[in-house]
Amino acid sequence: MSKGALAQRIEMLEAQLSDITERTPSASGDPPVNSPVALQAAQEERQPLTNGRVSAYFGPSSGVTITENLSRIVEDAAWTDKSIPISDADQQEQRSPATTVGQGDVVPPDDVVGMQLLEGYFSNMHMRLPFVDRAEILQLHARRSDSHDLSPQERYGMFKLFMVYAIGAAMLQVTERRDSTPPSAFFENAIQFDDTLRESLSIAGIEARMLMVLYELRSSSSSSVWYSIGLAMRICTDFGMHRETHYRSLRPYEAQLRRRLFWSVYVIERYVSWSLGRPFSIAEEEIDAKLPADTEVMINHDDKVKDPSNVADRAEIPILRRFIATVRLQRIMSCIHTKIYRVDREMSTLVPEISPLLASLEEYKLALPPLEPHEDDFIQMHWNNCIRALLQPFLSILNPEDGLIKTCLHASGQTCQFFKRLRQKNASGYSFLLVNAVFVAGLTMCFCLFRSPRLWTTSVANDLRACSSALFVMAERNPSLRKYRDGLENTINQAMDFVNEASSGSLCTSNQPTAGGEALQIPTLAILEDSGNPTASVLDSHAAPFSVEARGHGDPLDVRNPFTGIFTEDFWTGDGFNLPLLDGFAW
Repeated sequence: MSKGALAQRIEMLEAQLSDITERTPSASGDPPVNSPVALQAAQEERQPLTNGRVSAYFGPSSGVTITENLSRIVEDAAWTDKSIPISDADQQEQRSPATTVGQGDVVPPDDVVGMQLLEGYFSNMHMRLPFVDRAEILQLHARRSDSHDLSPQERYGMFKLFMVYAIGAAMLQVTERRDSTPPSAFFENAIQFDDTLRESLSIAGIEARMLMVLYELRSSSSSSVWYSIGLAMRICTDFGMHRETHYRSLRPYEAQLRRRLFWSVYVIERYVSWSLGRPFSIAEEEIDAKLPADTEVMINHDDKVKDPSNVADRAEIPILRRFIATVRLQRIMSCIHTKIYRVDREMSTLVPEISPLLASLEEYKLALPPLEPHEDDFIQMHWNNCIRALLQPFLSILNPEDGLIKTCLHASGQTCQFFKRLRQKNASGYSFLLVNAVFVAGLTMCFCLFRSPRLWTTSVANDLRACSSALFVMAERNPSLRKYRDGLENTINQAMDFVNEASSGSLCTSNQPTAGGEALQIPTLAILEDSGNPTASVLDSHAAPFSVEARGHGDPLDVRNPFTGIFTEDFWTGDGFNLPLLDGFAW
């Protein structure tokens, strides 16, 4: 909306609020107009005018800014009222009456199905977020039929077991294309058990909130997940789990479980906050807890935790290498969010922050330990997304000839390519947060082409195809994504026209609109054109290490008709994908 339209909207809402306040009863016995009861009544009366609630806040790191910029460039604001694929209201999946189990009718799975569900959870989700005790879950599964006359602690155990079933069922639906009991049926069973421990401020309460968040990330695209995971992190802080001193008084095995729980909460809390553009629950400099050991001990044996080499067959012990690599990457991502996505500084003054952050990401990549191919693809996808998120805020002020724009374009494309590769192998699920990351990566590629149309290559075309096809297939499974699919397609078409016109010389590239309606100056800021300015040297110093010439971005395409024959009808069939919106949280 324009500033004028916003001002008119504010005036209208103020007039409506004033009218409601004047009509609120103030006679004896009625609540005062400023009491909570009266304010709640006024809010309820106002609901038809405001759709029931104020729109949720999404900060710059969520992708809102670049979406708004592009919607102005392509002159299409129809899809900017909710400009990212994250809703500010609950959108729970539809559950058929057949999957809803009445109170007391808890039906556990049989031995075969139960072990398949546990394997689906442990081989997928547990390797990403190893916060549950595998031995405890197996013991609970063995006595799953004893669901009557349970103590509060035992009821909580049954809740945890059925939540593991629910998440495991969702993982199997995607990774094996297997139809079985729907995840919502196990979820309905789980919530029937006493929630005294589940809602308590305890270690059990942290575990329970983590399981609920993992399920919510598949069944909803609501920003309310930020509240749930934020509370889990605050309980961790209340216990002191962010400090190394917390673990010194614990038995080694218990300390390892606590470390895994804290860092699992950390990973999700950071990623959710970044994806929604909201503050973290705890500052990075407040955390000095060490990472867990890179082993998974199957039994409760403290000696084997102290010295994993004592285990007879080391090859059978699942390692937590990807989880540890994820945590370390997330800590760099946290620094990027804190140093770059801030509102107290102009973006031009933050340019010097690019150099050390890029260096830390490159150092992280070089230090990665050997990983399985699908695990390496998973880490590379998020690493490239980090590069994109770091450089994206600077795209509007960088010189169009600056190599960092090319780096951002390549990283955005690689994010989409690795996502496509993981989905083709059925090696990873995703949540609405990763859907948003892929969507914003596609928009970033288009914005880079508007800034520097000379960067158009066949590799860029392939990267855009990977992003577009993923959105097309996901939109067929989830109709709420169709608006964003169409918005992305419209933006890609406009970017193609822009590249064609720029290559033919019929476009005056020094006067293209940007975020605030101003013109894209090509070259833009004079501060970047001054070779004597230290800002320019900072940018130039990092153009070479991140060159992508060797990866296929060096050969120009015949831009007279750049997309001819690429986006064909056969391509959109999506045979290489199977993308139902499932339980698999991207981490």
